[in-house]
Amino acid sequence: MSQPSVSEIIEAALGKRRLTLFIKNVDVLNVFSGEIIRSGIGVYHDRIVYVGDEVRDADEVIDGDGATAVPGLIDTHLHIESSMITPARFAEAVLPRGTTTVCADPHEIANVLGKEGVRMMLENGRGLPLKIYFFAPTCVPESQAVTAGAEITPEDVEEMLGWDGIVGLGEVMDYEGVLSNSPKMIRMIEIGHRRGAVIDGHCVLLSGARLNAYAAAGPEADHENFTVETALEKLRAGMYLKLRGPYILDARKFVAELKRLPDPWNIILVTDDVMPDNLRETGHLDHVVRAVIEAGMDPVEAVRSATLRPALHMRMFNLGAIAPGKVADIVLLRSLEKFSVSMVIADGKVVARDGKLVVEIPERRFDRKALDTVKLPTLSEKDFEVKPPIQNGKITVNAIDFASYSGELENPAAAFLEMILTRIGRVEVEVRDGRFVLDNIALVLVFERHGKTGSRGVGFARNLIKQGAIASTVAHDAHNLIVVGTDTRDMHKAASLVIESRGGIAAVKNSRVLAKIELPVAGLMSEEKFETVAEKMKNLRRAFKEMGVLDHPYMPLPNLLTLSVIPHARITDKGIFDVDQQKFIPWLAE
Repeated sequence: MSQPSVSEIIEAALGKRRLTLFIKNVDVLNVFSGEIIRSGIGVYHDRIVYVGDEVRDADEVIDGDGATAVPGLIDTHLHIESSMITPARFAEAVLPRGTTTVCADPHEIANVLGKEGVRMMLENGRGLPLKIYFFAPTCVPESQAVTAGAEITPEDVEEMLGWDGIVGLGEVMDYEGVLSNSPKMIRMIEIGHRRGAVIDGHCVLLSGARLNAYAAAGPEADHENFTVETALEKLRAGMYLKLRGPYILDARKFVAELKRLPDPWNIILVTDDVMPDNLRETGHLDHVVRAVIEAGMDPVEAVRSATLRPALHMRMFNLGAIAPGKVADIVLLRSLEKFSVSMVIADGKVVARDGKLVVEIPERRFDRKALDTVKLPTLSEKDFEVKPPIQNGKITVNAIDFASYSGELENPAAAFLEMILTRIGRVEVEVRDGRFVLDNIALVLVFERHGKTGSRGVGFARNLIKQGAIASTVAHDAHNLIVVGTDTRDMHKAASLVIESRGGIAAVKNSRVLAKIELPVAGLMSEEKFETVAEKMKNLRRAFKEMGVLDHPYMPLPNLLTLSVIPHARITDKGIFDVDQQKFIPWLAE
């Protein structure tokens, strides 16, 4: 049935129409008052029409048996592509966890296929029990330091904002462009203002006058919160503070500082990137909610930060609460404090029980045009050779330095910040018979894979991998083919596997394939079942451990080595890039 009319909703609320669903015997968390009240919830088709003491007749009656009822979770900053599955498969994975609405930024696929990639994501995600909306990407490519598969122009943004399902401007990560009055960035922001669009932000460690200028330009939220000091600055500047999961957020430290404030309001919980193995084992936005509650946040505030506030931020005023007139997205919890989900109702229909989907999501194939995006010729071993300027001896190279970790990470959030903020170091490398002797120094090659320039970036990295090689087309954000290794034969084999798979990740050691994830959809996603992809990711983690790869639960570090807007040093298909100085430097130190 189509959405009920206002007259029908009124009649159903007054008891003049039979309800389609009634949930009795539940403790309803009222996100407006902060109260938890034993009530019944009456639903007419996709709308909540009644919350109160009366017991109503309905086509379906559910006895909540004292469960706590909260609104469906709303994630306002995420990249579905990072979970390595298509939107339809993503719905299967997150609905049982209590996520009923997502507003995703598809800039990963946009870097490969441009606005057509955004359209493909929209079409694949339409009409599902999970409400999937998308932002119009603003930073494709993320900078001039990379060769992406496409470019999103201001004209593209204007067009996309007119598409059904596009809900705002995606994260404005080129904050340097904003602060320097880049014509492209300013035009996009002005279009957003003119269209009354939500403008999402991304401003790593910005502070002082620079943060003021960025916030004044229009971005109204930021998820790049690593330090409490800069996060509180954003909060005081009126921005929504989007807090991510415990893998990259010191939840206890943040919650403790927020509790010192008289009445912090602009707090929103988001996921950003969730790898498929983590999605299976720890959850989605429910995992973030649990983490902040365990860190000391009041459970009611945690729920508000994942329901009401995201809805207000996105101007989705019919979502985010269990109240008359709101869409019937309801999650029943065995325990509010542990945020253990027992049932999920989306649009007035039960979609999951006890962690299992109970509705069928039809097989939905992705647009087949997305299956031919790795436009690389067959590579030979010579393509992985880098000639040193001497035959024997030692030379000094510029290497990207990673923090050195071993064993378990006691504080994943602190470790991630230290890991991701790479620097350029001068390192001596031995040369024997005209070849580099690679040990704790790995060779890094980035092949442009979109059929644009055929360029190859060359660099070195320290403390990233000890043995073997990794090849991946998941290389944020331009998603060229990155190959990292200590043996050029392994590098060649890993790269060849990825190219044959039309995209993905491969790990090879001593010519033996340890792990492989085939990602033929834009070189980023699989159409396989979520469980299958999650298991392959888990196997890749095992391979990383065997190879001595610097890994992090949030995301494998090689995936981020190419992201040219993250301080301080990166490598792209154009070479080693000094992010602070905004210039390329040669791999051979002068």
